[in-house]
Amino acid sequence: MPSEEAIQEKREEMGLDRPFLEQYGSWLWNFVHGDLGVSMIDGRNVSDEVTKALGKSAVLAVTSLAAGVAAALPLGVMSAARKEKMFDRITGFFVFIRLCMPSFLVGIGFLYLFAYCLKLISISGSGGVSALILPAATLATGICARMIRQIRTLIYEEMKHPYVDGLRSRGIRETQILFVHILRNAMLPIITMIALSFGELLGGTAITEIIFSWPGIGRLVMTAIGEHDYTIIQGFVVMIALIFFVIYGLTELSYSLFDPRVKKQKEGSQNG
Repeated sequence: MPSEEAIQEKREEMGLDRPFLEQYGSWLWNFVHGDLGVSMIDGRNVSDEVTKALGKSAVLAVTSLAAGVAAALPLGVMSAARKEKMFDRITGFFVFIRLCMPSFLVGIGFLYLFAYCLKLISISGSGGVSALILPAATLATGICARMIRQIRTLIYEEMKHPYVDGLRSRGIRETQILFVHILRNAMLPIITMIALSFGELLGGTAITEIIFSWPGIGRLVMTAIGEHDYTIIQGFVVMIALIFFVIYGLTELSYSLFDPRVKKQKEGSQNG
């Protein structure tokens, strides 16, 4: 057990002997200047550790999201166009199975099949390209399954609008109607889904990162929780909150790019 003198010295070193408001003001000043403090366990710079781990998680999130969206968009659109047909039923079966399975179970299955049985991919946990494939595939299948179901509903409802019949009467190809006109008009909620999914991937992939030894923010925070390293946890919460704020801002800006009606509404409200 450390002596009372050692404990008091440590409290003074960490500033815990000062009043709460003074501690908070000092932390806020340091935060504005990019200083999130140091680790309570080994003295590492929190800003450096969180930024480095967040970069790895961002790579995993972008890869997973890109793969999931690239698969979900055509599958969701075609499922809506072929509602209740064989393609729609096969896609629906995949969605049902994947949504019933937690990501950690899918990850363990991928790990066992591709890394242990087939030995096609080595898992090093170094953050390299080969180590990225399986965790990205695990997360991408979940994103794809969730988005297929929602895109299918959005596209099917959009197909009921009168302008679709008008486009068909003009002899425009069905694929062009689906992927150019209908999909564009249904993009606003899809953009929101993509933005929310990206934020969730940055902050909610801890189990997947641990299974595949991926050196991301989730793994860092889980380790910090186990070690009671509160400054690391605090830095994580602050960074994720800032990221969500930026994501929502960019999402709002992107609405006017895909739907000119949003831009006109904003201009009308400003003029009014």
